[in-house]
Amino acid sequence: MTKARRQGDSSTSANARWSEEELRRSVDAYVLLLRLQIQGMDQKSEPIAQALLRGPLALRNDAAIRYRMRNISAVVREFGAPALIDFSAAESVGSGVRPRIRAMLLENLDFGRLLNPEVRSLEEERQDALTALKILRDRIADLEQELPWIGHNNPPDTAAPKEIGREHFRQALSDIDTIQRELKTRSPDKTSVEQSKSRLVRFATALATWAGERFTKFTDAALVAAAPVVVIKVFGLVPAIVDAVEAVTRTLVH
Repeated sequence: MTKARRQGDSSTSANARWSEEELRRSVDAYVLLLRLQIQGMDQKSEPIAQALLRGPLALRNDAAIRYRMRNISAVVREFGAPALIDFSAAESVGSGVRPRIRAMLLENLDFGRLLNPEVRSLEEERQDALTALKILRDRIADLEQELPWIGHNNPPDTAAPKEIGREHFRQALSDIDTIQRELKTRSPDKTSVEQSKSRLVRFATALATWAGERFTKFTDAALVAAAPVVVIKVFGLVPAIVDAVEAVTRTLVH
């Protein structure tokens, strides 16, 4: 499906009933972006949402996806939670759709933690953060070996996306080291930790956008053999970054 069709052909998008899978993917993408926004994402969320949902919502045009995300904003506000800034609440949610979105939000564990954060001791929060950072480091190291243009024995690939290169993975690992080192001290350098967190959030948004686009565009020569396993691993890495950043934030504000 071409971008022109996605933007211009609204017959399917406007009239067909949204399936459970389409709604759930939309809710999951919304919650992930909301978590990134809360952690200081400095990019607009709509382009990332469109990229994330381009594959799962292949029959929906961009306008339909945007309006559905605005519907989710309306339901999110009913819970008293912050909504995505890029998607102002559209209150005209269908009577059959609103309860489905509401139920999916309640079933989403990450959204539940946003509504009712667990109260834990500082040491528990610190250990949670260190564990999440270790998991993140392992996943980055695993993915780094899968991507053709950043393998240790491969020459630089000029066709690789500028947002996801060898230097970005190395920076992410360096940021993890910095945060781990600071969390192990009695008085962490919060400025240093915040800078590392911000870079990790930007890395997560770049990965999310790139992976979403790969679901419908396997045209990069370096990816022909690697996709879709790499894409799946990238999607798994994004929430791991968010989990780690959230855990670090809880430790710092404890």
